[in-house]
Amino acid sequence: MLDFLYKDELNIVVVGDIRLTPDRIEQALVNSPVKFKNIKKVFWGSTVDEDWFSIKQLNIECNGPEAEAYAKDLDAAVPDADVLISHMCPIPRSLLEKGKNLRAVLSCRGGLENIDVKAACDLGIPVVNVIRNAVSVAEFAVGLILSVTRNIASSHHLIMGGVWERNFPNSDCIPTLEDLKVGLAGLGNIGIELAKRLKALGVPLLAYEPYPDWPRLERNGLGDIEMVPTLEDLFRQSDLISLHLRLTEETRGIIDSKYFSLMKPAAYFMNTARGGLVNQDDLVQALREQRIAGAALDVFDSEPLRKDAGFDGLNNVTLTSHLAGTTFTALANAPVQLLREVDKIVRMDAVERIVNYKQLNL
Repeated sequence: MLDFLYKDELNIVVVGDIRLTPDRIEQALVNSPVKFKNIKKVFWGSTVDEDWFSIKQLNIECNGPEAEAYAKDLDAAVPDADVLISHMCPIPRSLLEKGKNLRAVLSCRGGLENIDVKAACDLGIPVVNVIRNAVSVAEFAVGLILSVTRNIASSHHLIMGGVWERNFPNSDCIPTLEDLKVGLAGLGNIGIELAKRLKALGVPLLAYEPYPDWPRLERNGLGDIEMVPTLEDLFRQSDLISLHLRLTEETRGIIDSKYFSLMKPAAYFMNTARGGLVNQDDLVQALREQRIAGAALDVFDSEPLRKDAGFDGLNNVTLTSHLAGTTFTALANAPVQLLREVDKIVRMDAVERIVNYKQLNL
């Protein structure tokens, strides 16, 4: 389906930003089998302000590719482009419609919130992404599990403030990993990577996944993972919930007081997916009333975290500033990993790696 990438001399437009520069994307292209006659480099957004980028990214992830303006240079560059490669820059329908010659859109990230995939389907344009940070997030999640259940971050914070504390809200029910039944809400790329690591540590696992890919689970040594039929069952039976659902209009705010009320009093809640999946006020209330043992959160409904978010004074929550996927390997090597995905599609005819292959009847 993407054989033309290795056969034709292409006009390619790459859009970078402060996190992933156009030069780095270009370097990966030059070192790949993709044939090109011209690479046009475009920069999206601020060259110096990381906070600007974070705010724009959150807005796009919550509200889609129309929420922010794309790089203005794309209006002139896209009409002649055969291939568009982007990181976080919005790619709305209006931009795709300008690309009369566009034959593929490639994304250097896993999330597709910045791309109007439906418009790409309507226009017959394949979209390819790369799950660049699944291992990074899974490793971070293991760290959060240990931190929140064993009070690592809480103890550090108190000691740095001059307090030597041995008692915590969960002191009567501190578990070892083998006593902690972890429920994975979603078994996509990150859920699978986390499950592999927890299984190796002897952690009992439950999972809720409406569309399990059993051959893939088998390949990853997870063919025997215990599935529960509903999300409610997962919350009832687990000692720790780890959230790995995709944020859509159907899942926005789905985890609310109903689900927190189903959890055991000694259970923990953890979110490294998307803050928009959770009714944050309901979670804060559950923590304040100590209806659950604690929570560990790397994502929030508004970032940077609002001062009035309600977490002040809570001693049963561990918070991090959306760090889970941020490793050098995950970000800097994203273009290389993306082009490896392209290579699998071309050489192995792995059309299922094209995001919209079903809609395009490939």
